[in-house]
Amino acid sequence: MRKPQICLGTIALETNRWSTRIPSYLVSDWIEKIQTAGFEGIELWENHVLKSDKEAEKIKESGIPVMVYNTYAGFTDSDDDKKARIKASEMINYLDAGAVKYNIGNDPKLFNEYKKNVQVFAESLPKSCALLCELHGGTLMENNNTAQVFFDGLCPQKFAIVAHPFISPEDLQTKFDYFGKRIVHIHSQLSLGDAHVCLERRAEHVNACVNIMKDSGFTGNFTIEFTELTNSPGENIDDLFANAVKDMAYIRKLWP
Repeated sequence: MRKPQICLGTIALETNRWSTRIPSYLVSDWIEKIQTAGFEGIELWENHVLKSDKEAEKIKESGIPVMVYNTYAGFTDSDDDKKARIKASEMINYLDAGAVKYNIGNDPKLFNEYKKNVQVFAESLPKSCALLCELHGGTLMENNNTAQVFFDGLCPQKFAIVAHPFISPEDLQTKFDYFGKRIVHIHSQLSLGDAHVCLERRAEHVNACVNIMKDSGFTGNFTIEFTELTNSPGENIDDLFANAVKDMAYIRKLWP
């Protein structure tokens, strides 16, 4: 069984991700720590390069793999969405990102427009770059049947899915029943009540989810997306990083 690679989501350390969306830190200042801790690369929140001067150049020069580029670009025909997709494509090509995470909108009337623009966007990316749809709540893709129709006729290696496995074992099994090998990436985050917590705090639950991944033949990679202290009082970058490292180590323990 293939050992998954684990990257750090730069959004995991970002305290402004749901407020101003203006970066609170420079990713380039943390690259050495990220690599020394044992992460194989990063999932790059696009505002960390689009809203920070010279960060793209510094990240590229560092040589750290950008395993996933996390974009907010929309997929309507609007000029703003077109411009956002062009920016994302330029940055993905410049950084030679291995994949791009995206979401479509929630208007059923625009279903065909979304799909068309996702396909056109794919043509602007490196051949090796996979498109990872998050199936996010509040979008059309949160409905598994709708997502199946969206992906109909699209190459599963190119048009893939990122899953959130630790919501519940039942939800995860349903996702694999629907999408199987199209699931190639995992966003790791875990909640206990209203709070995010480290994976080890719900060991039995996490183990059950990992076993479903293994039994389903999952061979993809992980991002530590959120961790303990995320969006909590006292949230700070040093403790967020320490908890992200704990989660990485726990996944490796379960997937030796």
